[in-house]
Amino acid sequence: MRASTMLLWLTALAAAAPAQVLILHKGDDSLGIYEEKSGKLEQKIPTGRKPHEFAVSRDQRFAFVTNYGVDSWTDQKQGGNTLTVIDLAARKPAGEIALDPYHRPHGIHLGRSGRLYVTCDFPPALAVVDSRRKKLLYGIAVSGKLPHLVAVTADERQAWTADSGSGTVSVIDLRARRQRGSVEVGGVPMGIALTPDEKTLLVGTRSGNQVVVADAVTNAVKRRLGMPGQPSRIAVSPDGRFAYTSLGESGEVAVLDLASMEEVRRARAGGHPEGIRLDPEGGTLFVSAQADNRTLRFRLPQLEVMTVFETAPKPDPVFLLRQRPEAAK
Repeated sequence: MRASTMLLWLTALAAAAPAQVLILHKGDDSLGIYEEKSGKLEQKIPTGRKPHEFAVSRDQRFAFVTNYGVDSWTDQKQGGNTLTVIDLAARKPAGEIALDPYHRPHGIHLGRSGRLYVTCDFPPALAVVDSRRKKLLYGIAVSGKLPHLVAVTADERQAWTADSGSGTVSVIDLRARRQRGSVEVGGVPMGIALTPDEKTLLVGTRSGNQVVVADAVTNAVKRRLGMPGQPSRIAVSPDGRFAYTSLGESGEVAVLDLASMEEVRRARAGGHPEGIRLDPEGGTLFVSAQADNRTLRFRLPQLEVMTVFETAPKPDPVFLLRQRPEAAK
Protein backbone atom coordinates (compact mmCIF):
# COMPACT_ATOMS: atom_id res chain seq x y z
CA MET A 1 0.00 0.00 0.00
CA ARG A 2 1.37 3.42 -1.01
CA ALA A 3 2.19 5.87 1.81
CA SER A 4 -0.38 8.42 0.60
CA THR A 5 -3.08 5.75 0.44
CA MET A 6 -2.13 4.52 3.89
CA LEU A 7 -2.38 8.05 5.29
CA LEU A 8 -5.85 8.53 3.79
CA TRP A 9 -6.96 5.17 5.18
CA LEU A 10 -5.72 5.98 8.66
CA THR A 11 -7.37 9.41 8.55
CA ALA A 12 -10.68 7.86 7.52
CA LEU A 13 -10.33 5.22 10.23
CA ALA A 14 -9.72 7.89 12.90
CA ALA A 15 -12.72 9.89 11.68
CA ALA A 16 -14.88 6.78 11.86
CA ALA A 17 -13.71 5.92 15.37
CA PRO A 18 -16.53 6.12 17.91
CA ALA A 19 -16.70 9.20 20.10
CA GLN A 20 -15.81 8.95 23.76
CA VAL A 21 -17.70 10.14 26.81
CA LEU A 22 -15.84 11.46 29.85
CA ILE A 23 -17.62 10.99 33.19
CA LEU A 24 -16.14 12.15 36.49
CA HIS A 25 -16.61 9.75 39.41
CA LYS A 26 -16.94 11.69 42.67
CA GLY A 27 -17.01 8.55 44.78
CA ASP A 28 -14.11 6.81 43.04
CA ASP A 29 -11.53 9.61 42.66
CA SER A 30 -11.33 9.00 38.93
CA LEU A 31 -12.26 10.19 35.46
CA GLY A 32 -13.83 7.48 33.30
CA ILE A 33 -13.52 7.19 29.53
CA TYR A 34 -16.54 5.45 28.00
CA GLU A 35 -17.38 4.36 24.47
CA GLU A 36 -20.23 6.55 23.23
CA LYS A 37 -22.48 4.02 21.50
CA SER A 38 -22.20 1.03 23.82
CA GLY A 39 -21.68 2.87 27.10
CA LYS A 40 -18.78 0.52 27.89
CA LEU A 41 -16.02 1.74 30.22
CA GLU A 42 -12.68 1.87 28.41
CA GLN A 43 -10.43 3.21 31.15
CA LYS A 44 -10.34 5.03 34.49
CA ILE A 45 -7.75 7.73 35.19
CA PRO A 46 -6.99 8.69 38.82
CA THR A 47 -7.69 12.23 40.05
CA GLY A 48 -7.30 13.96 43.41
CA ARG A 49 -9.60 13.24 46.34
CA LYS A 50 -13.35 13.80 45.88
CA PRO A 51 -13.27 15.40 42.43
CA HIS A 52 -16.39 17.45 41.62
CA GLU A 53 -16.19 19.21 38.22
CA PHE A 54 -13.86 19.39 35.21
CA ALA A 55 -13.16 21.39 32.06
CA VAL A 56 -11.61 20.24 28.78
CA SER A 57 -9.13 22.25 26.71
CA ARG A 58 -10.29 23.53 23.32
CA ASP A 59 -8.09 21.02 21.47
CA GLN A 60 -9.50 18.28 23.75
CA ARG A 61 -5.99 17.27 24.77
CA PHE A 62 -6.25 18.04 28.51
CA ALA A 63 -8.86 17.84 31.25
CA PHE A 64 -8.66 19.98 34.39
CA VAL A 65 -10.35 18.45 37.44
CA THR A 66 -11.32 20.26 40.66
CA ASN A 67 -10.27 18.24 43.70
CA TYR A 68 -12.91 19.27 46.25
CA GLY A 69 -11.59 16.96 48.96
CA VAL A 70 -14.85 16.46 50.90
CA ASP A 71 -18.17 14.77 50.15
CA SER A 72 -20.53 17.70 50.49
CA TRP A 73 -20.76 21.49 50.39
CA THR A 74 -22.15 21.33 53.93
CA ASP A 75 -18.91 19.81 55.30
CA GLN A 76 -16.85 22.18 57.46
CA LYS A 77 -13.42 20.74 56.60
CA GLN A 78 -10.93 22.71 54.51
CA GLY A 79 -10.84 20.01 51.82
CA GLY A 80 -8.61 20.01 48.75
CA ASN A 81 -6.67 22.81 47.11
CA THR A 82 -5.53 21.48 43.72
CA LEU A 83 -6.58 20.82 40.15
CA THR A 84 -5.54 17.54 38.55
CA VAL A 85 -4.34 17.88 34.95
CA ILE A 86 -5.14 14.82 32.82
CA ASP A 87 -3.50 14.11 29.47
CA LEU A 88 -6.40 12.69 27.45
CA ALA A 89 -4.13 11.48 24.64
CA ALA A 90 -1.82 9.57 26.97
CA ARG A 91 -4.74 8.72 29.26
CA LYS A 92 -2.89 9.49 32.46
CA PRO A 93 -2.44 12.30 35.02
CA ALA A 94 -0.05 15.03 33.92
CA GLY A 95 0.47 16.84 37.21
CA GLU A 96 -1.40 19.16 39.53
CA ILE A 97 -2.00 22.91 39.81
CA ALA A 98 -1.70 24.27 43.35
CA LEU A 99 -4.40 26.74 44.41
CA ASP A 100 -3.05 27.90 47.79
CA PRO A 101 -4.44 29.78 49.65
CA TYR A 102 -7.78 28.74 48.13
CA HIS A 103 -9.45 25.52 49.26
CA ARG A 104 -12.31 23.32 48.05
CA PRO A 105 -12.33 24.14 44.34
CA HIS A 106 -15.66 23.19 42.83
CA GLY A 107 -17.06 24.83 39.68
CA ILE A 108 -14.74 25.41 36.72
CA HIS A 109 -15.03 27.20 33.37
CA LEU A 110 -12.44 27.41 30.59
CA GLY A 111 -12.46 30.73 28.72
CA ARG A 112 -11.33 31.31 25.15
CA SER A 113 -8.19 32.94 26.53
CA GLY A 114 -7.12 29.66 28.08
CA ARG A 115 -7.84 30.91 31.57
CA LEU A 116 -9.69 28.69 34.01
CA TYR A 117 -12.22 30.28 36.36
CA VAL A 118 -12.60 28.15 39.50
CA THR A 119 -14.98 28.66 42.43
CA CYS A 120 -13.46 28.01 45.86
CA ASP A 121 -15.24 27.69 49.21
CA PHE A 122 -12.53 28.77 51.66
CA PRO A 123 -11.96 31.68 51.49
CA PRO A 124 -14.91 32.31 49.15
CA ALA A 125 -13.37 33.34 45.85
CA LEU A 126 -13.10 32.88 42.13
CA ALA A 127 -9.59 31.64 41.38
CA VAL A 128 -8.14 32.48 37.97
CA VAL A 129 -5.68 29.93 36.53
CA ASP A 130 -3.49 29.94 33.41
CA SER A 131 -4.23 26.53 31.89
CA ARG A 132 -1.24 26.67 29.53
CA ARG A 133 1.35 27.52 32.16
CA LYS A 134 -0.60 25.47 34.71
CA LYS A 135 -0.34 28.21 37.30
CA LEU A 136 -2.65 30.12 39.64
CA LEU A 137 -2.67 33.78 38.61
CA TYR A 138 -4.82 35.36 41.32
CA GLY A 139 -8.09 35.09 43.21
CA ILE A 140 -11.08 37.42 43.32
CA ALA A 141 -12.84 37.55 46.68
CA VAL A 142 -16.64 37.18 46.72
CA SER A 143 -19.02 38.16 49.51
CA GLY A 144 -21.30 35.17 48.99
CA LYS A 145 -20.68 31.97 50.92
CA LEU A 146 -19.70 28.65 49.33
CA PRO A 147 -19.63 29.67 45.65
CA HIS A 148 -20.64 26.52 43.79
CA LEU A 149 -20.79 26.87 40.00
CA VAL A 150 -19.79 29.73 37.70
CA ALA A 151 -20.99 31.33 34.45
CA VAL A 152 -18.67 33.51 32.34
CA THR A 153 -19.31 35.75 29.33
CA ALA A 154 -17.61 34.81 26.07
CA ASP A 155 -15.38 37.90 26.20
CA GLU A 156 -14.41 37.05 29.80
CA ARG A 157 -15.39 40.45 31.12
CA GLN A 158 -17.96 39.28 33.64
CA ALA A 159 -18.72 36.21 35.72
CA TRP A 160 -21.41 35.09 38.13
CA THR A 161 -21.08 32.56 40.95
CA ALA A 162 -23.99 30.66 42.49
CA ASP A 163 -23.37 31.03 46.24
CA SER A 164 -24.93 27.98 47.91
CA GLY A 165 -24.26 29.10 51.46
CA SER A 166 -25.87 32.54 51.25
CA GLY A 167 -28.71 32.32 48.70
CA THR A 168 -26.99 34.83 46.44
CA VAL A 169 -25.30 35.22 43.09
CA SER A 170 -22.08 37.23 43.11
CA VAL A 171 -21.49 39.48 40.09
CA ILE A 172 -17.79 39.74 39.23
CA ASP A 173 -15.98 42.23 37.01
CA LEU A 174 -13.16 40.08 35.64
CA ARG A 175 -11.25 42.98 34.09
CA ALA A 176 -11.27 45.00 37.32
CA ARG A 177 -10.71 41.81 39.35
CA ARG A 178 -13.41 42.61 41.89
CA GLN A 179 -17.00 41.84 42.77
CA ARG A 180 -19.34 44.61 41.73
CA GLY A 181 -22.69 43.40 42.95
CA SER A 182 -24.87 40.65 44.35
CA VAL A 183 -28.27 39.21 43.43
CA GLU A 184 -30.58 37.78 46.08
CA VAL A 185 -32.05 34.56 44.68
CA GLY A 186 -32.81 32.66 47.91
CA GLY A 187 -32.73 28.95 48.63
CA VAL A 188 -29.56 27.02 47.84
CA PRO A 189 -28.37 28.21 44.42
CA MET A 190 -26.16 25.71 42.60
CA GLY A 191 -26.93 25.41 38.90
CA ILE A 192 -26.24 28.54 36.84
CA ALA A 193 -26.23 29.20 33.09
CA LEU A 194 -26.24 32.08 30.61
CA THR A 195 -28.46 32.13 27.53
CA PRO A 196 -26.47 32.27 24.25
CA ASP A 197 -27.23 35.98 23.78
CA GLU A 198 -25.85 36.57 27.30
CA LYS A 199 -28.90 38.66 28.22
CA THR A 200 -30.46 36.23 30.68
CA LEU A 201 -29.06 34.31 33.63
CA LEU A 202 -30.79 31.16 34.91
CA VAL A 203 -30.16 29.99 38.47
CA GLY A 204 -31.43 26.76 40.01
CA THR A 205 -32.19 27.10 43.74
CA ARG A 206 -32.45 23.63 45.23
CA SER A 207 -34.27 24.22 48.52
CA GLY A 208 -36.29 27.01 46.91
CA ASN A 209 -37.58 24.65 44.20
CA GLN A 210 -37.24 27.45 41.69
CA VAL A 211 -35.41 28.46 38.57
CA VAL A 212 -34.69 32.15 39.03
CA VAL A 213 -34.53 34.21 35.84
CA ALA A 214 -32.33 37.32 36.08
CA ASP A 215 -31.41 40.07 33.65
CA ALA A 216 -27.71 39.52 32.95
CA VAL A 217 -27.23 43.20 32.07
CA THR A 218 -28.94 44.87 35.03
CA ASN A 219 -28.49 41.85 37.34
CA ALA A 220 -32.08 42.18 38.55
CA VAL A 221 -34.41 39.23 39.13
CA LYS A 222 -37.14 39.14 36.45
CA ARG A 223 -39.08 35.97 37.30
CA ARG A 224 -39.19 33.03 39.66
CA LEU A 225 -40.40 29.80 38.11
CA GLY A 226 -41.63 27.02 40.37
CA MET A 227 -39.67 23.84 39.68
CA PRO A 228 -40.60 21.04 42.13
CA GLY A 229 -37.87 18.46 42.71
CA GLN A 230 -34.90 20.70 43.63
CA PRO A 231 -33.20 21.96 40.43
CA SER A 232 -29.50 21.20 40.65
CA ARG A 233 -27.75 21.86 37.29
CA ILE A 234 -28.84 23.77 34.18
CA ALA A 235 -27.91 23.50 30.50
CA VAL A 236 -29.23 25.83 27.76
CA SER A 237 -29.69 24.89 24.09
CA PRO A 238 -27.47 26.82 21.61
CA ASP A 239 -30.55 28.40 19.99
CA GLY A 240 -31.71 29.70 23.37
CA ARG A 241 -35.10 27.99 23.10
CA PHE A 242 -34.86 25.48 25.92
CA ALA A 243 -33.20 24.96 29.29
CA TYR A 244 -32.68 21.55 30.85
CA THR A 245 -32.34 21.02 34.59
CA SER A 246 -31.55 17.98 36.70
CA LEU A 247 -33.81 17.61 39.75
CA GLY A 248 -31.84 16.16 42.65
CA GLU A 249 -34.69 15.29 44.97
CA SER A 250 -37.32 13.96 42.57
CA GLY A 251 -34.78 12.09 40.42
CA GLU A 252 -35.92 13.65 37.17
CA VAL A 253 -34.79 15.92 34.35
CA ALA A 254 -37.08 18.75 33.26
CA VAL A 255 -37.32 20.87 30.10
CA LEU A 256 -38.11 24.58 30.30
CA ASP A 257 -39.40 26.52 27.28
CA LEU A 258 -37.60 29.87 27.53
CA ALA A 259 -40.13 31.69 25.32
CA SER A 260 -43.17 30.81 27.41
CA MET A 261 -41.16 30.32 30.60
CA GLU A 262 -43.07 27.12 31.27
CA GLU A 263 -42.03 23.55 31.97
CA VAL A 264 -42.93 21.44 28.96
CA ARG A 265 -41.59 17.99 29.77
CA ARG A 266 -39.85 15.88 32.40
CA ALA A 267 -38.57 12.31 32.62
CA ARG A 268 -37.12 9.93 35.18
CA ALA A 269 -33.32 10.19 35.40
CA GLY A 270 -32.53 8.08 38.49
CA GLY A 271 -31.44 8.65 42.07
CA HIS A 272 -30.02 12.08 42.89
CA PRO A 273 -29.20 13.34 39.39
CA GLU A 274 -26.84 16.29 39.11
CA GLY A 275 -24.37 16.33 36.21
CA ILE A 276 -25.96 17.38 32.92
CA ARG A 277 -24.49 17.89 29.46
CA LEU A 278 -26.19 18.88 26.23
CA ASP A 279 -24.95 17.44 22.92
CA PRO A 280 -26.70 19.70 20.38
CA GLU A 281 -24.89 18.12 17.42
CA GLY A 282 -26.29 14.72 18.27
CA GLY A 283 -29.59 16.02 19.63
CA THR A 284 -29.07 14.29 22.96
CA LEU A 285 -28.73 15.06 26.65
CA PHE A 286 -26.54 13.32 29.27
CA VAL A 287 -27.69 13.19 32.91
CA SER A 288 -25.77 11.50 35.75
CA ALA A 289 -27.68 9.79 38.57
CA GLN A 290 -25.23 9.65 41.47
CA ALA A 291 -27.27 7.33 43.71
CA ASP A 292 -27.63 4.76 40.92
CA ASN A 293 -24.02 4.89 39.67
CA ARG A 294 -25.41 5.47 36.21
CA THR A 295 -25.39 8.11 33.48
CA LEU A 296 -28.26 8.20 30.98
CA ARG A 297 -28.21 9.58 27.46
CA PHE A 298 -31.59 10.90 26.35
CA ARG A 299 -32.80 11.55 22.81
CA LEU A 300 -34.29 15.03 22.40
CA PRO A 301 -36.94 16.35 22.39
CA GLN A 302 -38.79 13.24 23.58
CA LEU A 303 -36.42 12.50 26.49
CA GLU A 304 -36.21 8.86 25.48
CA VAL A 305 -33.32 6.87 26.97
CA MET A 306 -30.77 5.93 24.29
CA THR A 307 -27.75 4.71 26.22
CA VAL A 308 -27.08 3.66 29.80
CA PHE A 309 -23.55 4.11 31.14
CA GLU A 310 -22.97 1.92 34.21
CA THR A 311 -20.31 3.87 36.09
CA ALA A 312 -18.04 3.88 39.10
CA PRO A 313 -19.56 5.42 42.28
CA LYS A 314 -21.24 8.85 42.13
CA PRO A 315 -20.94 9.95 38.50
CA ASP A 316 -21.42 13.67 38.01
CA PRO A 317 -20.17 15.97 35.19
CA VAL A 318 -20.01 14.67 31.62
CA PHE A 319 -18.17 15.71 28.46
CA LEU A 320 -18.47 14.24 24.95
CA LEU A 321 -15.19 13.95 23.02
CA ARG A 322 -15.98 14.05 19.32
CA GLN A 323 -12.31 14.09 18.30
CA ARG A 324 -9.51 11.85 19.46
CA PRO A 325 -6.94 13.92 21.38
CA GLU A 326 -3.51 13.86 19.78
CA ALA A 327 -0.26 13.46 21.66
CA ALA A 328 2.25 16.29 21.54
CA LYS A 329 4.55 16.15 18.53
